[in-house]
Amino acid sequence: MPMNKREIERVLSQPNVAVVAVTAPDGAPHAVPTWYEYKRGEVVFHTGPEAFKYKCLTRDPRVTLCVDTKKPPYKAVILKGRVTMDIKADDARLLRMAIAYLGKRDGTAYAKSLKREKVVVVRFKPERVISWDYGKESP
Repeated sequence: MPMNKREIERVLSQPNVAVVAVTAPDGAPHAVPTWYEYKRGEVVFHTGPEAFKYKCLTRDPRVTLCVDTKKPPYKAVILKGRVTMDIKADDARLLRMAIAYLGKRDGTAYAKSLKREKVVVVRFKPERVISWDYGKESP
């Protein structure tokens, strides 16, 4: 069963590792796990300026982000859109994401190790949203 907007926002606000899918230059799909931040209807994630994912998105800005829960009742949200990208240091967001995914101590240490390092800040507002909640299915 599909989720309503509030349920979708709840899933997206949790630190679930997402899978980002892009199109490789040869047309093949390329999917990789990533941390992300979702606020005010926008997805933001980081990648490296030398990463294959960045090269793919430079050529074709279409992206799919799949976020799913790992425990029953399973829920999933799939977001599709077109990205914009900037290369810059994004220390405050990196710290927020690292703490969300690793906890305060390890997240702070991780973010500190990358302080002032330039990353590709990838962002998009979903053009299409697909969702389901298997907990709403009758047994």
